[in-house]
Amino acid sequence: MLNRKNNFPSITGSTKVFGLIGNPVSHSLSPEFWNAALAATGIDAVYLAFEVAEAETTAALAGLSSLNVCGINVTRPLKQQASSFCRLLHEPARSTGVVNTIKFGKIGGEGWNTDVTGLQRILARIHKASGCITILGSGASSVTALWALKSGQPRKIFQIARKFSEQYGYQISDDFIKNKHCPADMAITRLAWNNKNFAYALEESDIIINTTPLGWSSEDYIPEFDKHLDKGKVFIDFNYAPDSKLVASARNRGCVVIDGRELLFEQGIESFSLLTGREAPADVIRSCIYS
Repeated sequence: MLNRKNNFPSITGSTKVFGLIGNPVSHSLSPEFWNAALAATGIDAVYLAFEVAEAETTAALAGLSSLNVCGINVTRPLKQQASSFCRLLHEPARSTGVVNTIKFGKIGGEGWNTDVTGLQRILARIHKASGCITILGSGASSVTALWALKSGQPRKIFQIARKFSEQYGYQISDDFIKNKHCPADMAITRLAWNNKNFAYALEESDIIINTTPLGWSSEDYIPEFDKHLDKGKVFIDFNYAPDSKLVASARNRGCVVIDGRELLFEQGIESFSLLTGREAPADVIRSCIYS
């Protein structure tokens, strides 16, 4: 509820708690838009961000559940471990092994991957989703992108990463493909992270999706962006760093740019509805994210 004197949420003994776990979380816009959305819908609740070390993921989730926290969002690098905590996984969280939304209850953790459905809605607005696509990264977010792309049945996918190992999602991606979660005609070519492969993949691709943390640091830069992107391409970034040189390069080259704010919005309105049981105030959430 709102305190009438200062319009800030009043915390009482009956105030519910929602939250975000990840590492880091200090940059996150989720507390701002969630608390605004809770106030707009008249829900007596507060949303907090908790920085959790990767090794402490299970302990943190168990603790939050024991404290009767209603539900949480999960951000990198905890999304894969969070899926193991859940007693019930809804598709596509079950098949991808990646969770970003957890509701605590009598059955334990109930998990969803609203990043997938959020990205699918974004891709549905792009008419090139059946062409050639480059994915940067091999972690949990890359698996999310692969699943989201399946509905568009792209002709070919290049996946570029510094490491393809179980730690960085390689095993999950392999299982994802071997179990035929991707259509048979969706060919995935894994490429090492080097200038030659970047040049080739960027030239061939209609859409480039960055699922890595690149962009959060002002030093992050991919020189090939300035040489091989053009106005006929679309750049989708999972990050919403305001000073990202990757986003700046794509814009300067005339690409259609969809940065992480749009994915945050799309997954956020779905996550809000799942965890609260109320329709999300989309206008309020979008205003907070884009202000």
